[in-house]
Amino acid sequence: MKKPREYACVLAPALPLQALVRSEPDLVRQAVGTVEGEGTRAVVHHLSRAALAAGVRAGMTPSQARSVAPGVVLRTVPPAVIAAARQAMVDVAFAHSPRVQPVDDGAVVLDVTGTDRLYPSRPALGCVLQAACGKVGLRARVAVASGHRIALIAARSGEGVVVVTRGAEAAALAPLPLKALDPSPPLFATLARLGLRTIGDFARLDKRGLGIRLGPEAMDLHRLAGGEDAAPLAPLAPSEVFEESVSMDYVLDNTEPLAFLLAAAIERLAARLAARLMAPAGLTLSLDLDPEGLHALSLTLPAPSADVKSLLTLLRHSLDGRPPPAPVRGFTLSATGSPPTVAQGHLFGPPLPEPSRVSTLLARLSAMAGLGRVGAPAVVDGAGRDVSAMAPFDPAAGQGPAASSRPLVLAFRRFDPPVEVAVDARDGIPVRVRGADLFGRVLHVAGPWYADAGWWTGRDQAGAFYDAEVAGVGILRLWRDLATERWWVDGAYD
Repeated sequence: MKKPREYACVLAPALPLQALVRSEPDLVRQAVGTVEGEGTRAVVHHLSRAALAAGVRAGMTPSQARSVAPGVVLRTVPPAVIAAARQAMVDVAFAHSPRVQPVDDGAVVLDVTGTDRLYPSRPALGCVLQAACGKVGLRARVAVASGHRIALIAARSGEGVVVVTRGAEAAALAPLPLKALDPSPPLFATLARLGLRTIGDFARLDKRGLGIRLGPEAMDLHRLAGGEDAAPLAPLAPSEVFEESVSMDYVLDNTEPLAFLLAAAIERLAARLAARLMAPAGLTLSLDLDPEGLHALSLTLPAPSADVKSLLTLLRHSLDGRPPPAPVRGFTLSATGSPPTVAQGHLFGPPLPEPSRVSTLLARLSAMAGLGRVGAPAVVDGAGRDVSAMAPFDPAAGQGPAASSRPLVLAFRRFDPPVEVAVDARDGIPVRVRGADLFGRVLHVAGPWYADAGWWTGRDQAGAFYDAEVAGVGILRLWRDLATERWWVDGAYD
């Protein structure tokens, strides 16, 4: 038997206001209001509790609001800031369902059919969704119902978590005002002239001839008022774009206050990616300059990491290296997501570190040493002098029975650049090394190994390698240039 569909609606009341406050955390306890319209048509729309307590009301002009509460912060919220908050809700929904449909007024509907075993009850599911929204900086209402439009109406009309029991949809909708059905203005005016005030009043109308007199919209809403919601969901494809935007009504001319806003944006991005079982693998920062212009920076991390402190340090290092040429009045921070590193150890091999801790460590080391300076050494060319490069660090590489039974070998630490020294030789074999920090008698020597390094570049260098044990120093690899008879220490064995 096919399981009946169930839907949850997540609604963020006053989304523009919430989007503004989450982008600027220092506004949390202030009297804040959003402004819609421009010039003489500008009016206050959404208000924080502090603004309401100060006497500001929706519908006032900005001048009226400031006359009532001189300290109120009134802002027009940029579309990019609202879009980031709305996308954060979508990310939360995709973390709990593959079928998600956003709604224009700050609501998201998701198909939760078949999740009974994941949550002890539908109120528990609602609390989980609320908590997930809280992690991305949004306060949300949640409603669960048998139809996605019924869930949307219940979320708009209720508080907290609302569960509409299957079979009781009509009774739950009946006391709500007719406007909750979201009829078109002409249909609403017609129903109001008939004296209908609630959804229950509308549901009690005889449906015979309703479509002929009032049209197909009235028939559809009449079925909805009676608890029938068979409209299909129009699911959205998951987005791989994760962005947070901040727009200020002031400018910043130094890094410290900018770092405070960046830290909050990184934390929000990390929470959104965590909801999708991912972590930041790269960051792109686009600074809006005053009066105009953009300044962009990009970072590719050595491993996906959600360590906010390390990511912020990397961004600050990049800003110190490439400071913006003008004051900053806003920014957009975008992240590319990647699944966290997973490593499968071997039963008989050495234990592997926890991948998330390795990613955090790599991010912290990069913050101290700089991007591109942390990883694992890799040999680019094995002919002649070894040319090394930096490769991504993979603790799981080479694990397995063969690796665990492999004999231990000395590690070679290459000097870049090589250190030039003086060498006393007898019949071409080194007997003493003389340098500033590398001085001593050669106890044992192996070689020479003749090589023609860089022959493919047009600037080849004929020479020979020697491995020499120097008293009081250790085992060194020496390089002898056969053309000039000069000697260098190429590296040391540890």
